[in-house]
Amino acid sequence: MSHRRSLRTFILIALFAMILGACDSGELPGGTTAPGEPGTTVEAPETTEAPPATEAPVTTAAPPVTEAPAEGEGEGEGEGISQEALFIGLGILLLFLVIGWLMGRSRKQAPAPATTPTAAEAKTYADYVRDGYSEARWLFDALTDELALWRGNALFDDRTAPEDSAGTAMADSWAQIDSRMNSATDELYRAEAAAPDQTTAATVRQTVDALSAARTAVDRRAEARFNTRGVAADDQHELAQAADRERLASSTLAEARSTLSDALIALSAVS
Repeated sequence: MSHRRSLRTFILIALFAMILGACDSGELPGGTTAPGEPGTTVEAPETTEAPPATEAPVTTAAPPVTEAPAEGEGEGEGEGISQEALFIGLGILLLFLVIGWLMGRSRKQAPAPATTPTAAEAKTYADYVRDGYSEARWLFDALTDELALWRGNALFDDRTAPEDSAGTAMADSWAQIDSRMNSATDELYRAEAAAPDQTTAATVRQTVDALSAARTAVDRRAEARFNTRGVAADDQHELAQAADRERLASSTLAEARSTLSDALIALSAVS
């Protein structure tokens, strides 16, 4: 880069030197007389000798000496710009052209700025699987029958953070369910897209499906508990049906958690 700058500086200095040299020169092309020199004088004709007549004619006076017009006077008035101005204008035009050419060349040769990959672009398949597995494992431990029961009771009692320590822990876990689900599925979808083969991609997708099934099972178990709390205490028939619905929802949740456990084991094998 310093070599190119030195070359451009040398070219600019040379152009300025040429322009200054053309301005300081006093000679003009074609060997014309420099301005200010006296022109050639016209000699006066000889005096006519007197004829033999008695009266001599009056001697003819010599015409006044004429001076050559200075260059640029008379002729230069109708000829437009002078040669000096023309040379200076051409030199300035050439200077701008050279500067523009050098600037355009420097832009073309300038290297493109290096781009730093983002954190998402720098991650690999193994990174996606590891992060997705971590989130899915937390969800497996949280999506339990106890959490579903707490959720059903909390909805019926219109509260989300009971005062007892166990209820507070459940409330904290429930507050993280949605964000953890989104994080787990996002990482696993990226792992599926970056999987080395179709078999591995299918294993990753099974984990996503198992997570969704467990999440749905928890909601249904909580709903069953909520409905049971709304049955009248003296309605034995309705209470029996509500109990059956709770047992079915609890069984479905247990099966969903078992499927999720198997999926996590298979996911760890392809990480």
